[in-house]
Amino acid sequence: MYAINGRFNRTFRDFELYRQLGIVSVTTTRFKENLMKMKPGEQFALYSSGNGWLGVGRVVESAVPFGEFEMRQGGRLIDYDQYPFKEIGRINPHFAKEEYVMRVEWLGLVSSLEEAVDFGTFDSKDPVMLLDETQKDAVMDVFNVRK
Repeated sequence: MYAINGRFNRTFRDFELYRQLGIVSVTTTRFKENLMKMKPGEQFALYSSGNGWLGVGRVVESAVPFGEFEMRQGGRLIDYDQYPFKEIGRINPHFAKEEYVMRVEWLGLVSSLEEAVDFGTFDSKDPVMLLDETQKDAVMDVFNVRK
């Protein structure tokens, strides 16, 4: 099981929006190897620096660069200019090259950043790290997800 540090905050990533849309995004260039290894069906734990653990999910679609990510509503492709998180591109002009987005299904999730669970920190420079069995068991127990 992998852990993803979403580094949510009020200006760059909006946890509530990502929670509703069923997506996770990660800024990475040199550390994208672990992210690209995650395939549909794999479970992950979501963390946010300064907040704590936010939940557990399952990958629905593998990560792609932000500029290649497609959103659909009712089966129809939504125009890029109408994406609800496109404003992020104004904050970081390199966003389309450095940010990777994947579609996910939430298995257990807090309802807000303020409710994040603090039971150990995310200790990696890479925004995606492999959890050991002890960490995996702790995350699964906290979010009451079956093993």
